[in-house]
Amino acid sequence: MFSRRRFVLLLFALIFCFLGLSWRILDLSYFNQNYYENFINNARKTKKIRKAIRGKIRDCNGSILAITTVKFDVGVDPYVIDCHKDREKIAQLAILLGKEPESMAVFFQRESLIRDGKEQRLRWKKIETIEDEDLYRKIKDLHIKGIYGNMRSERVYPNNELASHVIGFVNREGVAVSGIERFLNRFLCGQDGWIVSEKNGKREEVALFRQSVIEPQHGSHVNLTIELWIQEIAERALRQATETLKAKSGTIIISNPNTGAILALCNMPTFNCNGYAQSEIDSLRNRAVTDMYEPGSVFKIVPFSMALQRGLISLDHRFDCSQEIFLYGDRKYNLPHDHTLLGNLNAVDVLRKSSNRGLAQIGIMLGTEQLYRAARAFGFGEKTGYGFDGESAGFLAKPKFWDSLTITRLPMGHAISATPLQVHQAMGVIASVGYLLRPKIISCILNEKEEVIIATEPHIVRQVLTSDIAKSLRNVLHNPESPSSTVMGIKLAYKTGTSQKIINGAYSREHHIASCSGFFPLEDPQFLVTVVLDDPTMPTGGTAYGMRAAYPVFAEIAQQLIASKGLR
Repeated sequence: MFSRRRFVLLLFALIFCFLGLSWRILDLSYFNQNYYENFINNARKTKKIRKAIRGKIRDCNGSILAITTVKFDVGVDPYVIDCHKDREKIAQLAILLGKEPESMAVFFQRESLIRDGKEQRLRWKKIETIEDEDLYRKIKDLHIKGIYGNMRSERVYPNNELASHVIGFVNREGVAVSGIERFLNRFLCGQDGWIVSEKNGKREEVALFRQSVIEPQHGSHVNLTIELWIQEIAERALRQATETLKAKSGTIIISNPNTGAILALCNMPTFNCNGYAQSEIDSLRNRAVTDMYEPGSVFKIVPFSMALQRGLISLDHRFDCSQEIFLYGDRKYNLPHDHTLLGNLNAVDVLRKSSNRGLAQIGIMLGTEQLYRAARAFGFGEKTGYGFDGESAGFLAKPKFWDSLTITRLPMGHAISATPLQVHQAMGVIASVGYLLRPKIISCILNEKEEVIIATEPHIVRQVLTSDIAKSLRNVLHNPESPSSTVMGIKLAYKTGTSQKIINGAYSREHHIASCSGFFPLEDPQFLVTVVLDDPTMPTGGTAYGMRAAYPVFAEIAQQLIASKGLR
């Protein structure tokens, strides 16, 4: 009886095990077949990302401004390497890395770190960083157990600070932060590829079972309109000016007035693209397009040229600049002060001598609507279309918001705020025979085969002046009686400006913005140059007027460009 009971229990146990095993087989092969099949396949599969190489940024002559280099960090796991067994291979490794074999021992010493009260083994020590991919392959071919290599890409800016605000930078995480790097990131970054294959029990790829190989599409290259040698001239001149005059900041823009192509753009303070993390945040700002200031007398070309265009004045029109009150129609207007008593002037001298009272009278003759439209026609109150993030549109109030003084203060460059690039663009109207051109910084975009995929052309926003009026303005801006209007025999046309800074809601007598914008040669302009200095101080004392502070920088740049280009 006892034996029969044991037999029955054993029989039921066997039947239960058989049923359980049958159910498990049925579960694996039928009910959850897809789940387990995917699980096994995923455990065997490996997906390796093949990083795309970021495209180059170059100047208009092909000089490299930004490039991505591939580097390999060669290191060791001291707890895996067998120095005795692989001593011959280690000696070969030392030769490949240009080291003495005896010096390698320091990298193989086992060390530990204490973290959160626990001892952790130091499983990685970097031996060397190399850039030669062939050398890296030779190191891998040694098959030294415990020697590993990590490939990484690094963005490098060969010229450090040069054109930093134009180029921008990519941070350590690979994020494009500013400048061309950010603006054209979708072209520059490319598209990563990948390899999907299987791995064996040692977690090594089995190339025979590769399922898909997607090649990376490397980033496109960007050629700028910047000319490196002109950029160097601009930055050297601006650095010297800001240091000598102790200016808080400064901007220089140089362009081709016939195409709008920017040949140089720089700001001070500046930063090193390779060392952006060590730079002050304030120095990263592209002041040429973000910072606003009252343009002062440089703005006087706007009401003057528009009054000529509309036939309200002629070049020999007379203005009494000695009067404080101007009667026009049935209204009396209080005129602003001039820096000195100028008396009765013709229109040409009103602009050349920069009479506030003369320009105020011209503004009154234009009227609020026409004066406002003139400013808008020259590009004030709207973005230039330069393209970068953070560009300011400046400030130009609509006539309905003007007070009684605006009609006499706006013509002298007050009651309006603009960026240096807006002022530069406005002066370009005179240089380009009446056309407002959009500033252009990108020459073309090329694929990795160096084939042009996008080419930019000069863009005319609108015609502001007739060619005759623009040519007349050119001659007005060149004063043949002034020695400052000629450099190395080449005639210059320019306008300086001095605007008082607003401190605590009031115009300051001690703090100024000095500026100068002009072009040359007079008859066939090839270069348009704008200089803006924030709060310069004259070493010899006195007010740092535009003519005293900004013009010398303009003239120095003109001299170097004329000499370099051989202009006659």
